[in-house]
Amino acid sequence: MTSRVFVDHSALPACAPPPCARRRTLCASRAAFLAWATVSILVLSTAGCAAPQRHAVPKEFVSAATPIGMSNVRDFADRFSPALQQSVVESVRQARAASPRGTLDETGAANVLALSGGGANGAFGAGFLCGWSAAGTRPTFKLVTGISTGAMIAPFAFLGPQYDATLRQAFTAITTKDVYREKSLLEILFDFQSLADSTPLANLIARQVDGQVLAAIAEQHRRGRRLFMGTTNLDAGRLVIWDMGAIAASGRPEALELFRKVMLASASIPIAFPPVRFDVEADGQRYDELHVDGGVVVEVFFYGSALDLDAARRDAGVTEHIPIRLYVIRNGQLAVAWQVIMPRLLPIAERTINGLIGAQVVGDLYYIYTIAKHDGIDFNLAYIPDDFVPASKEYFDPCEMKRLFELGYESARAGYEWQKVPPGLPKSTEESDLRGTPEPVK
Repeated sequence: MTSRVFVDHSALPACAPPPCARRRTLCASRAAFLAWATVSILVLSTAGCAAPQRHAVPKEFVSAATPIGMSNVRDFADRFSPALQQSVVESVRQARAASPRGTLDETGAANVLALSGGGANGAFGAGFLCGWSAAGTRPTFKLVTGISTGAMIAPFAFLGPQYDATLRQAFTAITTKDVYREKSLLEILFDFQSLADSTPLANLIARQVDGQVLAAIAEQHRRGRRLFMGTTNLDAGRLVIWDMGAIAASGRPEALELFRKVMLASASIPIAFPPVRFDVEADGQRYDELHVDGGVVVEVFFYGSALDLDAARRDAGVTEHIPIRLYVIRNGQLAVAWQVIMPRLLPIAERTINGLIGAQVVGDLYYIYTIAKHDGIDFNLAYIPDDFVPASKEYFDPCEMKRLFELGYESARAGYEWQKVPPGLPKSTEESDLRGTPEPVK
């Protein structure tokens, strides 16, 4: 038996007031960010400017389009994917070549990590992983999935504790200006794709993910581990799962650029940030696609309809039972806090979007939990406590991100009791379908 570990939020360092009273267009929460962008775009929508030219993929070829020179590195998440299925089969064979059971560490299980979106709240997930390392119980993950801010964490979570310092730096030492630059009204009128310029984020990704990181991911991919990220194809309105290890291991000269572009796209909040353009080919012709934040479709993902694990085991020649343990880190709270809303456009828009995101997160967790129960996978959930009171002064507030990082770190290091069911399910449904349950983080 384990007891719930409580972290005293009041003991976390308090954020100092802003150094000056300068105007802040963007607010602290992701919902406020989206609300600001949505309201602004509505106000400016009468400015009819010419849209950038496109050569979009025709509808009949959307499912067949692939990045130029690099096939079998992605697919839609809402259908069975032969490419991703084959990648999983190969991963089992690769892992078994190194270990007869195909497991990666002493846990004896295939451990999976799913990292959600959440903007600046990604500091919680980064801190949680570092605290998990400090506790000495963090497993080696067979599969890591990431979306939005989770995609920013995923490569370093995938590579292991030796990259914890990178995670700490990335989520405690940046400010808003390191992520985006607000456009002037004139710039928006002449480039009506977005209200902000995401070049700082692209530069940040380029500094964090270099050739050495790409080579390390490629090596782990060849050992049978997998790293997936999600983006939203705007034309199709569907989630795309990218096999990032396959990109890294492709040997193609454009692999590093494509890897970085997928990360940027996964974190590109639409309207606020411009969509990321990908050059693709289909039916012998070249086209382009526009991709944005995967959070447009889901806030966190596992594998959904894209994979058939039982068939993958059979195709890989596996007959014995290997337990799978899924760890979901939600970079946010699950409950929408009570708040008095003033009857003005921006607060109403913020509250509405916040409610929509909250409902989407819970729906995603139930979907993942249903798949886990069906496939005999042990489900484990961590999230920012609902009684945590944010105190951001700007969207990427370094002081607030340090508080969240330390909250995640201490929660994992001191001992976190994983939630076995999504919010709202009775505890009577907690029994595991696996042979044994995972030990809590101690």
